[in-house]
Amino acid sequence: MAICSTINLPRHAVGTQHSLKVWQFGEPGASPKVYIQASMHADELPASLAAAKLLPRLMAADEAGKISGEIILVPVANPIGLNNVSLRSHNGRHHLPTGENYNRGFHDVSDQVLDAIDGKMANGPEADTALVKREVAAALAAAAPANEAQALRLELMRLACDADIVLDLHTDSEAQMHLYLDEDHWPKAADLAGLLDARVVMFARASGGGPFEETIAWPYVRARETYGADAVELPLTVVVELRGEYDASHALSDFDADAMYRFLCHRGAITEGAGLLPEFTGVAAPFSATDTLTAKAAGIVVYTADIGQAVKKGDVLVEIIDPLADGNIVVDRITAAADGVFFARSNQRLAWPGETVGKVQGTEVLAHRTGKLLYD
Repeated sequence: MAICSTINLPRHAVGTQHSLKVWQFGEPGASPKVYIQASMHADELPASLAAAKLLPRLMAADEAGKISGEIILVPVANPIGLNNVSLRSHNGRHHLPTGENYNRGFHDVSDQVLDAIDGKMANGPEADTALVKREVAAALAAAAPANEAQALRLELMRLACDADIVLDLHTDSEAQMHLYLDEDHWPKAADLAGLLDARVVMFARASGGGPFEETIAWPYVRARETYGADAVELPLTVVVELRGEYDASHALSDFDADAMYRFLCHRGAITEGAGLLPEFTGVAAPFSATDTLTAKAAGIVVYTADIGQAVKKGDVLVEIIDPLADGNIVVDRITAAADGVFFARSNQRLAWPGETVGKVQGTEVLAHRTGKLLYD
């Protein structure tokens, strides 16, 4: 039977309190455990729309007795950010009191877990994975948040930390469907990529900043590095970028909800046929092969390439226009660093030096893409 519960967050201000609404399906502890959350960046609303469309499908499956695993759904993962509205503009990406990106700084308990499992491993992958899951849950249960945003991050991690599959639903600014996941899950995760019709899959691990899906997987990654890749199971943690912020439609959200439902069927969380799985036909490559296009001058952004367009190294994709310039008003031309697909761009048409205005996914690792790969 489906259970809907509410988790209250600490009050940030007198008379104001935010809460998480959590849906749980199946028997607690059943395998596989699937965790799905939407709109950690609260202004990425197509993610919550897709989750809202998935909910009645899960309820129907539950009523029919088809939930064979455990499924947790959080349709609005960031109720705090839904209030980040000023002068009719919604910025749900950053916590206004601190300036922190909501999807950064998740609580890393990997050191505590490694200490706790020392001398207790080598009982087989199933038992050792269960041990790591218990120690991760215990470390998170003992953590104390300093503010409302940290409390939100901790509550989400506590819900997801022992899941076998984690889908973190986001959107980009303007983009094709794309995914971030650990390379160790490729090509097996091509089932999800094909069902969602993703055009780009990026292999990401330790990208910098402590995002949700990487931090959830990190204790398991480190346990595998210490005890061997076969010692414990690595959870499939995926950022699903559901196109762009303005792609909120019934047609797209119905497609996405159906794709996720079929994925859950294929992975055994729901006892129902998944149907014929579409083949993944996009580009799958390391995140370090993702060329982020950065403006060098301030001005008006004019794109000279379309989303989804195949591009060659040196192609001009963006021009920055200074309307006050004397003579040549084009003050910056941004080119592709390598062959690839122009899969994402900004919906902001005003640029300033250092602003990311687009992304090209190729297969060639780029020499300048080192260190922290995520931007805030």
